[in-house]
Amino acid sequence: MYLAPPGSWADRQWRVLLRQRKALTSAWSRLRKTSPSSLLAGLLLRLLPPSLASPLRAALRRRRLDALLSVRQQALALAGELRADRPMIIFPPSLDWHTQLFQRPQQLAMALARQGALVFYLQPDPDPAEPPFKEMLPGLYLCNTSPEAFADFSAPVIYLLTWNRAHERVFDHPQVIYDYVDDIAVFEGNYASMKRDHERLVRTARLVLTTAERLYRQTLPLRHDALLCPNGVERHHFAQARRPVAGEIDVADAPGDFRAILAKGKPVVGYYGALAAWFDYALLDSLCSMRTDLEFVLIGPDYDGTLPPALLEHSNLHWLGVKPYDQLPHYLRYFSVAMIPFQLNDITHSTSPLKLFEYMAGGKPVVITPMEESMRTPGVLVASDAQSFSQQIDRALILRHDPAYLSQLEQVVEQNTWDIRARQILDALAASGTE
Repeated sequence: MYLAPPGSWADRQWRVLLRQRKALTSAWSRLRKTSPSSLLAGLLLRLLPPSLASPLRAALRRRRLDALLSVRQQALALAGELRADRPMIIFPPSLDWHTQLFQRPQQLAMALARQGALVFYLQPDPDPAEPPFKEMLPGLYLCNTSPEAFADFSAPVIYLLTWNRAHERVFDHPQVIYDYVDDIAVFEGNYASMKRDHERLVRTARLVLTTAERLYRQTLPLRHDALLCPNGVERHHFAQARRPVAGEIDVADAPGDFRAILAKGKPVVGYYGALAAWFDYALLDSLCSMRTDLEFVLIGPDYDGTLPPALLEHSNLHWLGVKPYDQLPHYLRYFSVAMIPFQLNDITHSTSPLKLFEYMAGGKPVVITPMEESMRTPGVLVASDAQSFSQQIDRALILRHDPAYLSQLEQVVEQNTWDIRARQILDALAASGTE
């Protein structure tokens, strides 16, 4: 099987083509959802001189606000009824709540609500068939409406990411929690513009979060009070993956698409998450060839079309597709060892993988490539090439039965829950000034 070496000219050109295809697909999807009148208005605003575009833009905004009057009143009523002395945080549109991968924004929204905040999480593509405000758990509302539904709130606290920063201008003098979650180079768009807005948000936000030590060090010269707030884990959810007896496997209880794999009687080395350009497919290809005594399982979407079809020709490699968040522990339960085989670059060195703590919460040894941020976590097993990765898998197969090692994993998990992250944010928010 041919895989272009990471970083080679062929590899770079292939990634450019994939990004362009993804951007075109996304743009076409947005265009199909936009009404003709909105398209015409958008075109006029681009063609008209500023002296004419500004009043037109203001008139269009008034029209949208009038159409949202009932929803705006509901938002005010909910906030007035439930807020009391609790902090209120609005999550402008970012990731769909029901997206393929349940990620940091959704996890923080839930944890902040559990810690006493009133949280409004806005869907990126509101569904008119759904109520504008749906309570997901006490204090957390999923919002099927526009950010302009919150136009009547003065200086609200909003949670922003690098790639949804444009929503800041919709709110009235917002107090921003800016979450610097990844190296800017990972995001699509104009890099110079993103970098400029990123530096502005770092300087002006009420609170700045960083998810990795490298990002934290980059931020300190601009913002001395930035917080290092890595990803966390919903501990009790993934603890369901722990086996009551070490090594015990009941094939009959396994998910249907996992049973044939387990029936082979071999240890399972598993990964779930996005399958994307940062995944080291060449490393996995070598491992599949070297270790025919193991079964390798991948769970997750082919995020950017980079999953090589030839890789799936290995008889001991199984791609099970996307699984809902609530089913992940049931699959994780049947991993013997978990892995995070990412390529090494500025992006992955600055990545705090959600799955790392989730694997540990499920009691699984984790073998990783030597990524700077991930190596800060006690208990990870690090390997730099296929041979050492294979050796670390063997070591992990022994450690999975070691009570002392499993206790270490549990200690790491206890110190890295989403509730701890949410408490850190709320304490910093309170210390930053009176709301």
